[in-house]
Amino acid sequence: MNPYSPYLAILTGLIELAAFIYFFMLFKQSESSLKSLIAILFFLAGYQLLEAFNCMFPGHPFLVRLSFADITMLPALGVYFAYLSAPTEKKIQRYITFVFLGSALFFITYFLSKPTSAVLISCQQFFATYSHPDAIYKYYGLYYQLGMFTMLLMAVRNLVYTNDLFKRKIIGDFIIGSVLFIIPSILISAFVPQYQGSMPSVMCHIALLLSVFIINTLVREKKLRNVSLGVEIELLNIRL
Repeated sequence: MNPYSPYLAILTGLIELAAFIYFFMLFKQSESSLKSLIAILFFLAGYQLLEAFNCMFPGHPFLVRLSFADITMLPALGVYFAYLSAPTEKKIQRYITFVFLGSALFFITYFLSKPTSAVLISCQQFFATYSHPDAIYKYYGLYYQLGMFTMLLMAVRNLVYTNDLFKRKIIGDFIIGSVLFIIPSILISAFVPQYQGSMPSVMCHIALLLSVFIINTLVREKKLRNVSLGVEIELLNIRL
């Protein structure tokens, strides 16, 4: 068994956390769709840092369960972003979003309150392996898979029906980033024997690709706002 190296998790976690703090302060008055993307950075960073701590200093079962409570928010936030990015509000998307947010709250409560909900088995190379003896975990897996599929389906639908070029770029970045981490995560967890049981760890590490696309979106939005502000100042000077 290869020893666990925490450096990847710590590095990516700190990058995502720094990006979260910076863009949270920058866009705290912005629309909710951008805030939902910024929140994804926070929860990705949270899992990375918790995993590194749990593998370096084992013996903290509550922190192991807290890491699962953390990543439980990711599908719900993805669906929430897709709902907010719709050109016009659709009741069916609103109901779907409520279902996933409610499911996330249920599973967060489950992980935080049930000692056997998530148990750290081993840490090797860059990934952690967990055990979930409770039968309810099967429903958690269903929630996660349906959440990922639903957020992509809703985002693609909204991309097709959105005429706003800048909003289309935001949605497009989210779709590409999601696909680039979801598909490799599934393939690695399914076909590499030593990483079976490591799906959350594998997914969150590869989700750095999603973080890159989210950061790219936020940087582009910052530049766009700076340009708009410059134009407004020039117009004001002309009038004066």
